[in-house]
Amino acid sequence: MSNHPRLAICLFFHAVGCVAYVFLNNAVVHAYKHLNGGFTTRGVAIGMASYALFYIFLGVNLIAALIPNLVAKLMILSLMVGFILLWMLPDNPLRALFYGVAQGCVTLLAILASQVTELRWASRNKVGRIQPSQPESAIQ
Repeated sequence: MSNHPRLAICLFFHAVGCVAYVFLNNAVVHAYKHLNGGFTTRGVAIGMASYALFYIFLGVNLIAALIPNLVAKLMILSLMVGFILLWMLPDNPLRALFYGVAQGCVTLLAILASQVTELRWASRNKVGRIQPSQPESAIQ
């Protein structure tokens, strides 16, 4: 597969994943507020950390979409999840779990969807390029 279609496929799946994460985050925030009251009712607020985590998530998805190597994508994903857990786990374990799992799973699904689409695209093009072993005039 040439570079431009691969890049378009990867950017598409990662952009869809980022938009889906925004809706997932809003749904979880609404459910959390409905069940437990506001974020500061328990005395803990993460403030700008949620925005920083979202920007890190966007950056990791952009980098993962641009890199063609699957192992490198998975290493960047594991670094992101490890960083989230390291940063958030001591003070906010519930939020660390949500951000780590949600952002990690959305990015992993985007990586896997783009890889499967690339493989199917490549196999489809291979099947279309197979030439018969004998010319048609020789077939009887």
